[in-house]
Amino acid sequence: MRYGAILAGGVGNRMKSAHIPKQFLEIAGKPIIIWTLERLLKSALFDEVIIAIHPEWNEYLKTMIRDRDLNRNYVKVIDGGKERLDSIRNVIDYIEGAHGIEKDDKILIHDAVRPFVTDQIMKDSMDALDQYPAVVAAIPATDTMLWIEEGTKVDSMPARSKLYHGQAPDSFRLQVLKDSLDSLTEEEKKTITGTAQICLTKGIEIHTVPGDVENIKLTSDGDLMIAEGIMRERLERDD
Repeated sequence: MRYGAILAGGVGNRMKSAHIPKQFLEIAGKPIIIWTLERLLKSALFDEVIIAIHPEWNEYLKTMIRDRDLNRNYVKVIDGGKERLDSIRNVIDYIEGAHGIEKDDKILIHDAVRPFVTDQIMKDSMDALDQYPAVVAAIPATDTMLWIEEGTKVDSMPARSKLYHGQAPDSFRLQVLKDSLDSLTEEEKKTITGTAQICLTKGIEIHTVPGDVENIKLTSDGDLMIAEGIMRERLERDD
C-alpha cells in the first residue's frame, strides 16, 4: 500500500491575521488545505490519503471535503494529536488498525500548509523508497549561513555547498517509520523538530530528492501574500 498523510493538527499563531487555523485560510479563492489535498489526489500515487486534523476542526474539514466532492472512499479524516509526533502516531495507528502494516508499505507525510508540492517531488519520493528507507525533499541553500552558539556573535560560516533546506514531504518505508517512532525515548522526543528526524535519531539513513523553491510552507502573513501570487500565476498559466 502507498499512503499519503497530511498533517493538519496545528492551529498556528504566527499568522497574525488568522482568526481560524491557517490551513483553512483561502488563497486564490480556496482553503489552503483543499489545495494541498487536491495535489495529493491528482497525483494518483496513493491508495489512501489520511488527514490528521485538530479534533475541534474534524467535522468542519469533513464538511468542507464533502461539499467539494472530494469525499472519496480513500480519503480519511482522523484526529491529530497535541504535537506533530502525536499526529504521526495517530496516522500509523489508524493504518495498522484498518489495514495492518506490510513489509512493502510506503508513506509520504506532507504539511497541510504546503499547497505547492509537485507531482515530481511526490513521485521521486515514493520511487526513492525502493532504494532507501527514508527520504526528504530538499533544495540547496542559497544564502550565507551563520552558526551562532549564543547571543549575536557569529561563531562560524558553514560551507554553503554542503547545506540544504529541508522541505516536506518526508517519505518512509512504513515499518521503518513505525519502528523508529516506537523506540524513541522521552528525551529523544523532545529533540524532534522535523518528521525525518524521527528516523535519523534512531540511526536510519536519510536520503534526499530534489525539492522546489515554490514548495513553501505558509507560516506567516507574508507567506500568505506570496502564496496568493504563486497560485494565481499558476492558475493563469494553466488556463
